[in-house]
Amino acid sequence: MTEALQKQYELVKRSRGGVLNFIESVVGEGLTAPVPAYQNKNIHHLLLHNADCYLFWLPYMALEQTVEWLNYGDYKTVADIRKLFMRMDDMMDVFLKTFENSMDLPVDNTRARNDKLNATPLMIFTHVITHEFHHKGQVVAMCRQLGYPPPETDIYRLFY
Repeated sequence: MTEALQKQYELVKRSRGGVLNFIESVVGEGLTAPVPAYQNKNIHHLLLHNADCYLFWLPYMALEQTVEWLNYGDYKTVADIRKLFMRMDDMMDVFLKTFENSMDLPVDNTRARNDKLNATPLMIFTHVITHEFHHKGQVVAMCRQLGYPPPETDIYRLFY
């Protein structure tokens, strides 16, 4: 199962890369432009929010590691954000390796709100990638609203 999840995550990374390429080459300064339809949040905020989700669920909750939480001001450019996501990719590798033989077993965790986390590694993996794609859709919508029509960013663009 882990091999399939690694391949699936590679597709996520390719889609993310396409979005980051577009933002870097076309959107530029629009990275931090507030978007009224999104409570004046910006693309920068949503990208870092995605990274925060990976930090919370993979090393903090599933692996119970000490985590240095993000200071959003430390990531000013798309290049900074790429480096951050490379850290998330490394965390995903550790996560998949750690749970490679127990993807369907609940995570033994003491940090859960109700004394026990009932999530399996497979559920956590699914949550973080679907969370990223949910916000990727919002980022793409923000680009449109800021006047930067984006290219196709869904996985199926890789089919052709």
